[in-house]
Formats: sequence, structure tokens, C-alpha cells
Amino acid sequence: MRISTAQIYAGGLSAMLEQQSKLLDTQTQLATGEKRLSPADDPVGAVRSLELSRSLDRSEQFQRNAVILDNRLRMEESTLAESVEIMQRVRTLALQANNASQDNESRQAIARELEQQVDSLLALANTRDSDGRYIFSGYQQDTQAFSRDVNGFRYNGDDGQRLLQVGANRQLADTSPGSELFTGIANGNGRFQAIAGASNTGQAVIDAGAVSDQQLYNGDAIDIVFIAPDQYELRDSSAAVIATASYRSGDSIDVAGMTVSIQGEPAAGDSFSLRASEAEDVFSMVADLARTLAEPRSGSASRALQTSSINGALANIDQALDHLIAKQADSGARMQALDRQREVNESVNLQVQQNLSVINDLDYAEAVSRFEQQRLGLQAAQQAFAKVQGLSLFNYL
Repeated sequence: MRISTAQIYAGGLSAMLEQQSKLLDTQTQLATGEKRLSPADDPVGAVRSLELSRSLDRSEQFQRNAVILDNRLRMEESTLAESVEIMQRVRTLALQANNASQDNESRQAIARELEQQVDSLLALANTRDSDGRYIFSGYQQDTQAFSRDVNGFRYNGDDGQRLLQVGANRQLADTSPGSELFTGIANGNGRFQAIAGASNTGQAVIDAGAVSDQQLYNGDAIDIVFIAPDQYELRDSSAAVIATASYRSGDSIDVAGMTVSIQGEPAAGDSFSLRASEAEDVFSMVADLARTLAEPRSGSASRALQTSSINGALANIDQALDHLIAKQADSGARMQALDRQREVNESVNLQVQQNLSVINDLDYAEAVSRFEQQRLGLQAAQQAFAKVQGLSLFNYL
């Protein structure tokens, strides 16, 4: 078969161009570190790479959400820890105030410190994050959570609690609303309150009491009314007498599943009320105690009323402490759950990155070897083409 000079030139040129193209592709791979220069090089790999990249983007967004949530939960946990410390100090002050050696002046000094503790609690309840948003206002994060006016303390937020996506199948709650953390605390002993009558003239003092029989207790109001210094009546909510008993200081009084103790000398007409606990905010609990201690007392009857009020305040404080500690534990549990989820996310990210590396990343050792082979192939093609160019029949004449 006759082969024209043009065919020889075309074949040689095509071989060189093919080797140049392969060499250029390999050189580009070495420069970029990527195995695939275009989707056409590996359509299946390109699709899989896109899916993995999207998965990695989602996982990284989960991690960003987790960082935001972690910061806010740490603020919540720290705020609650400080609130517990404040309430422990308040309890210490209440015990000091309940000492018989205290006088009006010393109790008023304690009242002033208690007011400072109220201010500290309010400041904590109005904690803001790094963006200046109130973390305890529920969904109303641009609104100050708590405020104080002549009528007392008011929660200005709502009961909303955001859920943040921190994993493919995991959401965790953001900081709790202030209404859940600082309000809604059952006063008294958590089941009922023991309240001394404001018009009492005797020296008797009542303790906080406790529920002694769950089956008998139904939350009904009971009044203990002294008809004589050594005798009292138990009356129900309709003022009907349900029992009459002799009184001896320090003895337990059991009625309707409740047990209380009264100490001291009552006067005829003195009364003590047992009422179901009501929801109260932590600020009012401390402020009411401060108000009780700030009021000058003279006479044994007035001091007895104050002592009963302090006993009730101590019960309130214990309830508030239990409430805050429980909320602190809840916040800590969410932080632990978040830490575990972040570890899961990191593991997922690592696996996805490894899979992406297998699909996309160049095997440099193989590519360098291939590059050398292709370079030698190009040199051989160039040398062969040069020799073909030099061929002529005139060389043999």
C-alpha cells in the first residue's frame, strides 16, 4: 500500500499532539492535585463528589449551629450557677435575720443587702449574648426579659424555646425562657404555705410544715384558730369547725394530710392559715423578705409575726434553690448531649472528607510515574517525526 508524504506527516503530527494532550492533562492534575479535571472524566465520581460535598456542607452547618448553641447554653448554665450562689447567700442572710440576737438596725442592714441581691438576680435574668440579644426572653430576644416597677416584677418575653438543628436527625433546645427559669416556683414548702395571721397579738410562731400523708392531702385551705391560749380549732375553707384540740408549744398539728408545728404563746383570736402553694418568681421571694426585715419591729407579737414570715421565706428560698439547681442540671444535660453530637458530627465530617479524597484527590506517585512515561512517549514521537521529516528518495540516489 502506498502511503503519501502527507499521510506520514499527519500521522506523526497526530501522535505528537495526542502525547502532548495526555502530558498536559497529567501536568494539570499535578498542579491542581485533583484526579478529575472535568465531570466528563468520571461522571459517576462527579455526581458522588457533589453529593458528598453537599453532605459536608450540611454537616459543617450543623457544627456551626452547635457552636452557637454551646455558647448560649454555657451562658445559661453559668447564669444559673451564679443565681444559685446568690440564693445560697440569701438563705444565709435569712438565717442570720432569724437569730433572736438581731435588732431592727441589723435586720435593716440585711434587708439592704437582700435588695442588692435582687438587683443581681435581675441582671442575671437579663443576660445578653454576644449579639446583644436577651437569652431568656424566649422568641422575643430583642426585648428585655424582666423589669421591675411599683407593682413588682414582670416577665416581658414569651414562653418560646428555639430548637437548633445540630445533626442530620438531631435537634436540641436553645436556652430556656425566663418564665421557666425564674418564675413559676411553688412557694411555701412546695405543697402549701403556713401563714401567720396579720392581726395576731400573741408570741406564737409557725414553721413551714410538710405534707405527711399524700392520700389525705388535697390542697384544701385550713385555718388554725386559737379560741384560748391553750386551745385551738381547725376550720375548713367554709369556716366550719372540723376539730378542736388542746395546744402545747412545739407539738405537731396534723390535719388533712399536713403537719405543722407552732411554738410560743398564742393569744386568743390568733390564727394561722394553711394554703396551697402558689407560683411565684424568685425576685419577689427575696424582695418580700427584704421588705419584712426592713420594717421596724417592737414588741414580742410583732417579732413573732416577723419570725413566722422569715420561716416562710426560708421555705420559699429552699424551693427556689431546688428549682434553679434542677434547671442548671437540665442545662448541663443539654450541653453533654451537644458535646456528644459534635463528636458524631466530627466523625461524620472526617469520613466524608476521606471519601471525597478517594474520589477527587490525585495519587501523586502514580501521576508522577505516568507523567514521566508520557514525557518519554512525547520525546519518542518527536524524534520519530523528525526522522520521518528527513526521509527522501534523493538520499538513496
